[in-house]
Amino acid sequence: MAEMIARCGFECHLCPAFRENNKDHADQIRVANGWLKYFGLDVPPEKIRCNGCLPDDCGALEFPGKDCPIRPCVIERGLENCAYCENYPCEKLEARMSSVEEVAKRFFGTIPQQEYDNFIAPYDSRKTLDGIRQKSEAPRPKGRDFPVR
Repeated sequence: MAEMIARCGFECHLCPAFRENNKDHADQIRVANGWLKYFGLDVPPEKIRCNGCLPDDCGALEFPGKDCPIRPCVIERGLENCAYCENYPCEKLEARMSSVEEVAKRFFGTIPQQEYDNFIAPYDSRKTLDGIRQKSEAPRPKGRDFPVR
C-alpha cells in the first residue's frame, strides 16, 4: 500500500484500523485490545474501521475520527496536513501528539516490537509531521528548535 498521511500526521498505511489493514472481526478485536492496553481507549471492535480522513466522503467513519478537531481545521486552512500550518504545533495537535509520546515513555523498553509497530508507530504524528516540515518549505514553528534526524 502506498504511503498515506492523515491530516494530523497519523500514518494511515500503517494504522491497524485503516480499511486496508483491518480485514475482519479478528483484526478489529486485535486493534480494540491494543488500543485499550496502550491508550486506555475502550472501543467496541465493530466500530473500528477507518477509511482515512483524506477523502471527502469519510463522514461514514465511526471511529477513530468522527469528532476529530484536526480534520476540519486543516481543510478550512486549505492545507494537506498540519505540517504546513504556520501555527504548527497548535494546542489541538499537541494533545494528540503528547498522548503517543506518553505511551512510549510509560511502556519504554517493554513494548514488543510488533506491538510498537502496530499500536504506537502509526500515531507518532510529531515524527511524521516534523519529517514533512524538514523536507518541505513548510513554515517553521515559532520558538522551537527543529530536530535534525
